[in-house]
Amino acid sequence: MLWPQRMTQWLVSDRLAEMTERVAGRSRLAVWQRVVDKLLTLGPSEARGYIRARAVAVVHAETDRLIDQEGARVGKMRERIVSSATQSLVETIVVQLQQRRTAQPMRHAA
Repeated sequence: MLWPQRMTQWLVSDRLAEMTERVAGRSRLAVWQRVVDKLLTLGPSEARGYIRARAVAVVHAETDRLIDQEGARVGKMRERIVSSATQSLVETIVVQLQQRRTAQPMRHAA
């Protein structure tokens, strides 16, 4: 691979990471609010699937908003942004859930 091609790929992947983080950041609170009540009753695998399913509409809407703001060039990366942002949200919310579970005090019978 030639140097200019490597540089172009690096810039595209850097731009993709930036767009992904913007979409994930804008979506985080809305997705958390959609899933938090149900997550406490689910196991880890079920929670991941549930987060992914409930995040789809939010991530798509935020990606569309980003494309409107940034232009058609970003539109070419739409599916990669949606996929990466969704994965980022799943990972972030699972970590938040684990922290919340460990922070809750244990109840003892009297």
